[in-house]
Amino acid sequence: MRKVMFLDESGDHSLSIIDPQYPLFVLGGVIVDQDYATGEMEERVRQFKLDLFGRDDIILHTADITRSKGAFSKMRHTVFREQFYSNLNELIRSLDFQVIACVIRKNEHYERYGLDAIDPYMLSLNVLVERFCFEIGETPSGGLIVAEKRNPTLDHQLEIGWLNLRVQVRAI
Repeated sequence: MRKVMFLDESGDHSLSIIDPQYPLFVLGGVIVDQDYATGEMEERVRQFKLDLFGRDDIILHTADITRSKGAFSKMRHTVFREQFYSNLNELIRSLDFQVIACVIRKNEHYERYGLDAIDPYMLSLNVLVERFCFEIGETPSGGLIVAEKRNPTLDHQLEIGWLNLRVQVRAI
């Protein structure tokens, strides 16, 4: 069975300006069987959205949820918020997936390596791809990695980093 890893980040990957309130960069991945992800998992998440919001076109984005923005304005109401988190916890407990993550303390990373410090996104991507490769092993169908779309500049940097990673692996 082919596995897929979905990626998303938290925090800014910049080492030139480090926010003292959130000096971390986190890249997380969810590994799941591809058929399960596009079948049962997708349907259950869709049903979760329909049950609570009456629609399935919303994105479960932490910033919007915690700030009660957009479709999540209902989160301001205690009863709805409690129901949302109860249903979400139940959904997450019942789904079959693995989570992997790489957390970088940007201050420490920069202090240790200075100008030679690897971009936190690229460093995290290397770690997660390595873990994903261990997970899929010698599976004939390989695996698929899906990264969240950001902005054109960052997406282009990710493509370059991905190509560089592939070249490095082939050189080994």
